[in-house]
Amino acid sequence: MRFGTLILRNIARRRTRSALTVLGLAVGIAAVVGLLGIAWGFERSFMDIYTSKGIDLVVVRSGVADRLTSHLDASMGARLRGVAGVRDVAAALMDAVSFEEANLVSVLVNGWEPGSLLFRGVRLIEGRELLAADKSRALLGRTLAANLGKQVGDEVDVAGKRFEVVGVFEADSLYENGSLIMPLAQLQTMMGREGQVTSFMVKARDAGEASVRSLGKRIAAGFPGVGATPARDFVQGEVLIGLAKSMAWATSVLALVLGSVGMLNTMVMAVFERTREIGVLRSLGWRRGRVLRLILGEALALGVLGTILGGVMGVVGVRLIALSPRARAFISADVPPAALGVGLGLGLLLSVVGGLYPAIRASRLEPTEALRHD
Repeated sequence: MRFGTLILRNIARRRTRSALTVLGLAVGIAAVVGLLGIAWGFERSFMDIYTSKGIDLVVVRSGVADRLTSHLDASMGARLRGVAGVRDVAAALMDAVSFEEANLVSVLVNGWEPGSLLFRGVRLIEGRELLAADKSRALLGRTLAANLGKQVGDEVDVAGKRFEVVGVFEADSLYENGSLIMPLAQLQTMMGREGQVTSFMVKARDAGEASVRSLGKRIAAGFPGVGATPARDFVQGEVLIGLAKSMAWATSVLALVLGSVGMLNTMVMAVFERTREIGVLRSLGWRRGRVLRLILGEALALGVLGTILGGVMGVVGVRLIALSPRARAFISADVPPAALGVGLGLGLLLSVVGGLYPAIRASRLEPTEALRHD
């Protein structure tokens, strides 16, 4: 009998216990793949907002934890354009609203100046672009339009004010696809924040990392109370993204610990129940190393099955969550390969860890003692 066949037969002899062990590990791997996939996908989608527009620096009020709470004088934009090394500047005002009739909360509303660099990466599916003279007119992202059941020519109620939908767009960022865009002046009036913006987006003449950081320092030094952060650092420093990643890791670690305990329990029980069998094998000439490989092989076989099943469960789970109208605006149905890689690596590692102690214990059994085991 081949060594691999013996491993599979030993697993099949304990079908119920093996199935429960595989399922327990699979749940842990599914948590890793699903939660990390969502968190990393959210970060990637948020980063796409800046990369698709070629934004190098995000300028906000220093010390704010949330960009929505930032407030800057809109006139600062003209002075920022005069800073050496700045190619372009775009002002942005942001707010979050709810559409109770569609059960949507915290929908992002962007106030942009028509024709600014913020419209890069935004492609019209139908309708027309916004004009500076537009009042009570807006563009809807593809996902938001679908969730609201709106199309060009319809009206949408935004915080109690009626807006005509003049266009539906698709953006490179999943996050923007669930948002609404209106002229900056219109949102300023609606929010009672005339002459104010939440941030400025800066495109540098030299996009090299060192040059961008140097430009950010010069802007921060020249404008008291203002922070100019490279786009990638700004995204990674977002409180919500950090919270999502922390919760994903914490939940995943807990699930993996439970799965690894199940693996350890299964393999310890397997060694205990097969003590006489191991004694027979040792008396027939099996060396300690071969017994060690046998038990570790069984643990790895269970781990591979659990990892594959967990990966499938994680991917399917994320896609099911992404079908929800609330979630599809910020959760991508595509799980990043890195999340699958982490899940695979952790599954195999936990299999080795869970099987190592029982394997060492089995390999150290003396044939005479094992044969006397009742």
